[in-house]
Amino acid sequence: MELLKEKKRVALYSILVNLFLSILKISAGILSGSKVLLADGIHSLADLAAAFSVYAGIVIANMKVKGFPYGLYKVENIISLVSAFAIFFAGYEIAKDSLFSDEVIRVKNLPLAVGAVVLTIVITYFFSRYERKKGEELNSPSLIADSEHIKTDMFSSLVVLAGIVGNYLGFPIIEKIAVVIILLFIFHAGYEIMIEALKVLLDASIDKKTLDKIKETILSHPLVYEVKSITGRSSGSYKFIEAEVSVLTNDLEKAHNIVHEVEAKVKRDHPFIEKILIHFEPVEKKEKLFAVPVEGDRVCGKFAECPEILFLKNENGKLKEIKRIKNPVANLKFGKCIELTELLAKEGVDCVAVNNLPLGKGVIYALSAYNIGMKLIPTEELTSFIKQLEREPYCEPPLAVWNSHACDINPEERVEGTGTDRER
Repeated sequence: MELLKEKKRVALYSILVNLFLSILKISAGILSGSKVLLADGIHSLADLAAAFSVYAGIVIANMKVKGFPYGLYKVENIISLVSAFAIFFAGYEIAKDSLFSDEVIRVKNLPLAVGAVVLTIVITYFFSRYERKKGEELNSPSLIADSEHIKTDMFSSLVVLAGIVGNYLGFPIIEKIAVVIILLFIFHAGYEIMIEALKVLLDASIDKKTLDKIKETILSHPLVYEVKSITGRSSGSYKFIEAEVSVLTNDLEKAHNIVHEVEAKVKRDHPFIEKILIHFEPVEKKEKLFAVPVEGDRVCGKFAECPEILFLKNENGKLKEIKRIKNPVANLKFGKCIELTELLAKEGVDCVAVNNLPLGKGVIYALSAYNIGMKLIPTEELTSFIKQLEREPYCEPPLAVWNSHACDINPEERVEGTGTDRER
């Protein structure tokens, strides 16, 4: 709640600053007779409309109204669309009076006009820095974007200053050129506001760059094999995402847990996502992928400490070597077993074939969590190991393998009569 109040406070400050600048420039433009300053005042109205949209988005996002289950977020875009047409009309009036009029109006009060511009530069510089800092602290992309919008006002003020001085020195053409430049700023701002509002109101897709980033986040989960499709639409400042993924498990409860973990991570890493809906299905794999820890031409019995991992694929009853990679976690001091398990899950491994049980049941639980089976073949000679694996390519749940064979190493590793493991 405090975070929301702070966001609203900063957004309200932005509205007040832009309102003050608009009144300042328009008033100074009328009193001094500066067309370019008057045009820049209209440009500040575009910034005011943008600031109001940010504030409206923050407020409306937290309103829950019966009959509007998807929220009132698009009110923000309706306001933006109306503002865009108002900006276009104001720009047209400025162009008509300044560019298509034969009357030449000289600046009558240079100190007033220059003072208004200098004050604008000072205010926009310091407030844009303040708003950006607050936007970063509050993790608010809309406040950061608004700070950049205000900063552009500082640069346009330099153009205004040149036009005012040119007019005062008897070169009205300089002011006309400055007015044209400011008009380009005005129509560009109005166009951007209009297009963004229409895209949201017509449920256009979110830009590809944003969807690609969200897709990367989804794929970062080790048990998400593939993102088959991902779509999204905006509503106000917020986004609604829908994705279809393949997961590396046939267990319905585990698949639900995977999806919930992914949804939470997407919302955490990508601000302003109101809702994400993920449909899942198990991976349809016709070929099974095995991973074998090896050392040269022998099977290695130290699991995560083994220097290499051999990948084999079962194709038409034959095992084919896919690749052999250097074990990237072999030299880690802590957590190497978990890191290796995550690596194997990301590679899409279905079964780990070993010649010895790993030390400690942490690996067993990790393999179970990632839905990776286990095959125990007690031989070090790689050729005979692969031949036996080819004859018997079935795997078992890691806990079942542990319960079946741990007593051969240490009888206390199995709790008699319960069929369950005891924590060490």
